[in-house]
Amino acid sequence: MGELFTSQDLVDGAVRETGLGDFGEGAWRDGLDALVEMSLAEADLNLVGLGILKSWSHRRLVNRLRVVDWVKRHPEVRDERIERPIFVLGMLRTGTTILCELLACDPANRPLMKWEGLESVPPPRHDTFTTDPRIAQMVETVEFQMSMVPELRAVHYEPGDGPTECVALLTQAFRAQDLACGIFQSPSYAEWYRGCDFGPAYDYHHLSLQLLQSGGVRGRWSLKAPGHMHCIDTLLAVYPDARLIVTHRDPVKVVPSSMSLSLTARADSLTNHADPNRTIAYYRELWLDELSLMTDRMMDFRDREGDARFHDLQFHDFMADPIGSLRAAYARFGETLSDEAAAAMRAHLEGHPRGKHGKNAYTLEGYGLSRDAIRERFARYVRRFDVPEEEF
Repeated sequence: MGELFTSQDLVDGAVRETGLGDFGEGAWRDGLDALVEMSLAEADLNLVGLGILKSWSHRRLVNRLRVVDWVKRHPEVRDERIERPIFVLGMLRTGTTILCELLACDPANRPLMKWEGLESVPPPRHDTFTTDPRIAQMVETVEFQMSMVPELRAVHYEPGDGPTECVALLTQAFRAQDLACGIFQSPSYAEWYRGCDFGPAYDYHHLSLQLLQSGGVRGRWSLKAPGHMHCIDTLLAVYPDARLIVTHRDPVKVVPSSMSLSLTARADSLTNHADPNRTIAYYRELWLDELSLMTDRMMDFRDREGDARFHDLQFHDFMADPIGSLRAAYARFGETLSDEAAAAMRAHLEGHPRGKHGKNAYTLEGYGLSRDAIRERFARYVRRFDVPEEEF
């Protein structure tokens, strides 16, 4: 199939929709070019896949244009201070999502809500923060997506009216793990992403947080994205007083579970020549490489700079005592978990028991994985953080 669009076509489409033309400072076009050109060259996308790539990119370009325009018309946004944010890091499938949800229960925290990450303008206001029409739109979008791939509920479900990963902001600079390891099977883009300059993405991330809190919904930002592990130095250059919680789990569980997330999203349905065995092999190598690089970069940073900014949280400890684990994390950073926050967290846990949406079923053998090979690949990580083994 011929190339149905170019990155310039996507730029032109976003400009036409918004009537705006300024995408702001910092690199973004190189990431868009890499994503589009490499995906079209390598992923063998069918019409559905091409449509998703086009609409996905278009939405991010449109929001970026509107963010930049809003800040130009409201320059006071740049005076907003982002102080002592909490970032949750850790490999995928290590409890980062429920940890993010619990942090969002604390009235002192300011999470990034799923509905505002890609519809950031105008900035939300206190009086309509729970009734903004963008919420209903996002809920409808998420439920439609879940209806198309019902199995995703058991693997990874984020309600449209809840908190989300701040990777949504990084995608608007086209430098994000979701792009490198998502449904578009492009090894060249994954390689480009791992070696790119992350600075422009975090500069835009910071500007977005300034805009989002400028409407009056402020607090201590609580954010999460596993991909932050790639560039902790860049994150801390932009947020020098950030506190970092790192979740840890047995890689023998993490690797196949990460593969399951990619495979359940039906990446194979977006290509012209679907081959389940080839797709499994692709994601097996991708996640082994990605997860080991993430942990290596995180450990390299800590070997250089020390552990003072970090709080380490073992998955099994967190699952056994979520509230106690968060009390310890708060104490590590000189904070106190209020009784009000703890009660809200308990209520959330009671309403969202583990496995509520079903069980994520997979086997090592089914994915061509070896327990011994995974342990060897992640030996440094397991040894460094004394990560306990889990029963499979």
